[in-house]
Amino acid sequence: MHINSQKDYIKIIIPLAITSIVCLVMFWLWLRFEIAENGSPLLQSSSVDQSGKNTLIRQILTGSLILSPSLLVLIYSRSKLFTKYIIRQIITPFSYSLGGFIAIWLIIDLSDNGPDLAKAGASLLGITKFYLVQMPQIIVTILPITLLLSTIYSLGKLSKNNEIVSMISSGLSLNKILTPIFFIGLYCSLVSLALNYEWAPESEAHKENVLMSFDGVTASAQNKQYKLNSRLYRNGENHRTWFIGSMPPNLASSKLRNVEIYQSDKNGKLIKSHYAAQAQWNHTDGSWQLMDGAIIKFNKNSENITQQKFQDLIIRDWNETPWEIYSGNLSPEALGIPGLTFHLKNDSEKSAKNLAAFKTHWHYRWALPLSCLVITLIASPLGIVGSRQNLTSSATAAMIIFFLMLLLTNLFLALAQGMKLPPLIGAWSTNVIIGFIGIILLMSRQNNNQLSILSITNHLKKIYGRLLNRRQKRTTGRATS
Repeated sequence: MHINSQKDYIKIIIPLAITSIVCLVMFWLWLRFEIAENGSPLLQSSSVDQSGKNTLIRQILTGSLILSPSLLVLIYSRSKLFTKYIIRQIITPFSYSLGGFIAIWLIIDLSDNGPDLAKAGASLLGITKFYLVQMPQIIVTILPITLLLSTIYSLGKLSKNNEIVSMISSGLSLNKILTPIFFIGLYCSLVSLALNYEWAPESEAHKENVLMSFDGVTASAQNKQYKLNSRLYRNGENHRTWFIGSMPPNLASSKLRNVEIYQSDKNGKLIKSHYAAQAQWNHTDGSWQLMDGAIIKFNKNSENITQQKFQDLIIRDWNETPWEIYSGNLSPEALGIPGLTFHLKNDSEKSAKNLAAFKTHWHYRWALPLSCLVITLIASPLGIVGSRQNLTSSATAAMIIFFLMLLLTNLFLALAQGMKLPPLIGAWSTNVIIGFIGIILLMSRQNNNQLSILSITNHLKKIYGRLLNRRQKRTTGRATS
C-alpha cells in the first residue's frame, strides 16, 4: 500500500510541478511584456486606457488565464476516478475539433492572404505573428461549436456503450455525471472572457498593422491599409482636428505616421497646422513628440503665412491621447470593453441613439463568453441517447438550436442597437432563452423522456401555450374589472 501510494503521489506531483513551472515562466514573460508595452508596473493605468479599473481587470483576466493550467492539473489529480474518465472522454474530441477548426481556418486564410504575404516578403516569424494576433478572435468564435460537437460525441459514445446507465445504476445522479462537462464549459467561458475583453475585437486592426509592417508590401496593400487604419479625430473642446495616416498596433509605445493637426479658434478659423512624418505620445507626462515635420501659421487675413520646419518638437499642452484618436470613429464591433467604456464616458453628450450600439456591445462583450456554458446545457441532455437510439437526431437538434442561437443573437443585438430593446436585454436574451431550453431538456432527460426534434418542439409549444393562456386570463380579468 505504501509503495502504491508513493507511486500515485509521484504521478500527481511531477505533472503538477512541470505545469506550474511552465505557467510561472509564461507569467513572467507576460509580465515583462506588459511592463515594456505600457512602460509602467502591473496594476498601473496604461496609456491606451486611462481607466485603472479596466486595466486592472484585463491584467487579472490575463494573469489568471496564464496560471490556470496548474490549477486545472491540481483539480484533475484530486478528482475521483469517474470524473477523470469523463474529462478524458470529452477532452480528446474537444482537442481534435478545436485543432480541426483552426486548421480549416488557416487553410482558408492562407488561400486568401497567402499571395499578399508572399509579395510582402514576410518571414516565417512575420507570418507566425500575423496569425497569432488573429487567434483570439478565432478561438472566441469556434469555442461554442467545438464544445457542442465534442460534448455530443463523447456523451453519445458513453451512452451507446451503456456506461451512462452503469454510472446511474451505481448510485450517481445525472447532474453529478455531467458536472465535469459543465465545469469545462465554465472554464471555456472564462477563457473566452479573457480573450474577448480586448484582444479578440481588435484583432482585425492588429492583423492589418502586422501586414503593413512587412518591407515588401505592395502599393495597393498600402492604399488598403490607409483606408482601413487612418483616423480622423475632432477635439471640439480645444478646437483641434487630427488626421493620422496610419495607427500602430501598440498605442502605448509605437509611433503614429503621417500626422496632420489643425488648430482653429473659437470661430472655426484656422490658426496653425502641424505636419509630421511621425508622432509619439509620452504616457509619463502626457506630452507629444512630433518628428520630421513643419509648422504653418496663418494670420487673420490668411496672408503672410509662415512655415517653420523641425526635426524634433515636444508639445506639452495637448490633452489628446492615442486611444482617443484611435477609437474616436471606430464601430463598436471593433472595440473591446476598455474602448467601449471610453466612448460611453467621454461621449456622454451624444444622443441616446448614437450611444445605443456602444452600450449594447459593452454588455455583449460580457454576455458572449457565457455562451460556452450555455452550449453545454444544450448539448449534455441531447448527447445522452439510448443504446438503440440513433445519435443523428440529437446532433441534428443540437445544430438547429445552435443556428437558432446565432439567429437570436443577431436579432436581439439589432433590436437593442435600434433602441427597440434595452442594451442589457438585447445582449443577454439569447443566453437566457437557450439556457432555459437547456434546463428543460436536462430535466426531461432526468425523467427518462426521449429527446428528439419533435419532443423539443412539443416542450416549447407547451411553454408558449401556458404563457399565452396566462396572458389571456390577465387580459380577460382586466376587461371584466
